[in-house]
Amino acid sequence: MVRKKSHKRSHKRSHKTKRQKRSVKNHNEARKYIEIMNIAYKQITSSWHDIFDKDDYILLSYIKQGIKKGWRVLKDKNIIKEIKCNSLCMTMSILNSTFGNRKRLDQLNPVQELYLLFISYLIDDKKLKPKEVTLKHALRKIDHRIMLKEKQLLEYEKKKDNRNIKKCNKYIERQESLKKQLIESDGVNKEGIGYVFKLDVCDGVDCQYLHEYKMEKGKKWNETYSKFCLNITEIFKGIVWLNMFMIFNKTGSLKVIKGMSPYMEKIDLNMDIREAIYRQDIILIPDSYIYESNLFYKDTTLDRARKTALMGTGNKKYWVYHNLNLERGTIDKRGINTLENKHYVAAMINIPYESEWRSPKEVKEKEMWENFQKFLKGKGKLPSLKKVYKTIRKIGENERYDLQEDIENSITLHWIYIHKSRLEYFIDDQVS
Repeated sequence: MVRKKSHKRSHKRSHKTKRQKRSVKNHNEARKYIEIMNIAYKQITSSWHDIFDKDDYILLSYIKQGIKKGWRVLKDKNIIKEIKCNSLCMTMSILNSTFGNRKRLDQLNPVQELYLLFISYLIDDKKLKPKEVTLKHALRKIDHRIMLKEKQLLEYEKKKDNRNIKKCNKYIERQESLKKQLIESDGVNKEGIGYVFKLDVCDGVDCQYLHEYKMEKGKKWNETYSKFCLNITEIFKGIVWLNMFMIFNKTGSLKVIKGMSPYMEKIDLNMDIREAIYRQDIILIPDSYIYESNLFYKDTTLDRARKTALMGTGNKKYWVYHNLNLERGTIDKRGINTLENKHYVAAMINIPYESEWRSPKEVKEKEMWENFQKFLKGKGKLPSLKKVYKTIRKIGENERYDLQEDIENSITLHWIYIHKSRLEYFIDDQVS
């Protein structure tokens, strides 16, 4: 009997030891991600204060699931990679391409993995479009707006800025009135306030709504997910900032980012965009001017056929620019069906012209064609991604921390990471 009791105690100790080891492992893994998110937040806000602590390890399962989902999204040929809550379309396409070219998820470091977490949340989800938040959350969004405006009001009162004090009071009164309208009608009368019911993944309160199941598990869960949601855009932009720093400083060391000053205002890139198009296998999507103008077509049977294929009202056959040759100063037109079956970084062309906007279309087209030829041949002022820098700007109705790209002499309007199979749909939707 003694032996059996001893065996049971030994078995319990062994089982408990396994649980303890698993718990320690999870805490260590969570601490790694939480530390990076704290660094990201501090970098973008120039703060010295952490927002997460050791008790926020409960985010781990969500983080790990999000990383796996983000990897699937990045590799999914049916999803066009356009990420919300940011202004860095070229920068984001660089990150998406850099990570998308990796063969396995385990080739990414923790900072890169956290970028995938935000991809999983911020890339447009068609399933969310028809959904609306509940009345409870709509009222919370109004309360949140009032709270932020009251904070602004206090600052204006300190400065005795009567003009802005009047504006703030008017805004608060209007929001209070709309809130009363919703409460009295039980959410039926949405006149003038219907927008608060729309889901916006960049909005902190909507983020809480989407994570309501987790937040209702208990007080600590509520506190942790509230911190994550109410700072989600700052954390995300901080993660982008850290990844750009690591790529352009050619470092994968986490020690380096831990030593970064939160007061660093810019990351100098000085990227020659013409060179990048050549080296990174980037495609250029023409705008409607180029597709329709005879100047951009040679007098050949193939080019005449290309233009004809775009003029009908049925299924149009689009082409893109590909294979920039730096030495000859040329670029090929490629039918989309002739491209390799893979993801591409694609840039939508927007060539500037010197004439005023009221000038005849033919004049503007000629100037655009000449400027495009200069770009191909490497003459004149050439496009360059000079830097990514921190700023504070008004997003929606509030001032938020943000990142901006400084692109000089740009000939593009927008950049995306997209699979060949979605190009026809994208061009038809955005250009035609």
